[in-house]
Amino acid sequence: MFERILVAVDGSMNSDRAVETAAGMARVHGSTLNICHAFHIPEHYKTDLIDELEDALIGDAEKILSHAADVAEKANVTAETSLLKKGHPTEAIVAYAGELGADLIVVGVRGRTPDQGRAMGSVSAAVTAQAGCSVLLVRGL
Repeated sequence: MFERILVAVDGSMNSDRAVETAAGMARVHGSTLNICHAFHIPEHYKTDLIDELEDALIGDAEKILSHAADVAEKANVTAETSLLKKGHPTEAIVAYAGELGADLIVVGVRGRTPDQGRAMGSVSAAVTAQAGCSVLLVRGL
């Protein structure tokens, strides 16, 4: 059913739940699991300190991806990780899913308010709207 699953993470507890869910599905379906983290530095943030800012974001992203891979490993699934640095996170995730030929994108959502737009989060809502494959939203506790 799902040959290739992509889970997008942001380092939150909700993304840990998304990784656990995606890993469980990958194990059941015999799927490959890819984990990605996307970040983008808007043009108006670019200053003389851009290199230092980007280095800090890359360092954080590597920790987020390493942690997510550990979460998948605890679920007995090996995952490949990718850092997406080009474009808005939504666009980067959707484009990467297309490159991979992903059958499913898994994203954690906050669900803090009754307002659906804010409850889903801007990235998860946009990925759902723009993805060329199925999207599974995993709610937090």
